[in-house]
Amino acid sequence: MSHGHEVIRDSDNALLGYVRQAGEDTWSPRTVFGHPLGPDADFHEAWETVERRGLACLADRWWFRDADGEWYACVIQEATADRVRVSIVDLGHSEVYGSRTIEKPTEATLRSEVSGPG
Repeated sequence: MSHGHEVIRDSDNALLGYVRQAGEDTWSPRTVFGHPLGPDADFHEAWETVERRGLACLADRWWFRDADGEWYACVIQEATADRVRVSIVDLGHSEVYGSRTIEKPTEATLRSEVSGPG
């Protein structure tokens, strides 16, 4: 699956995320695993959003949805285009602490703190 045009950091060739065409003249800034980083914008603005937030957002709090449909607060341990490994840090649910791997994450299984659970 293609997430769009790769945004690569010049200094070390790190993948910061993607910009994907959203409309005729609009582009969507995306994380390395395809989650939206902000509102659609022109190509240049979307590119700048990925440069500014692409890796930084991985340190934010996220929400993971398990197979039973429950949402849990988590942090990202590692992320690639097709897989994200999270650590559950939900204080109200110590029984689910630990790491989980999400294959091909979507907004139905992984959401940013800004978008929140469900």
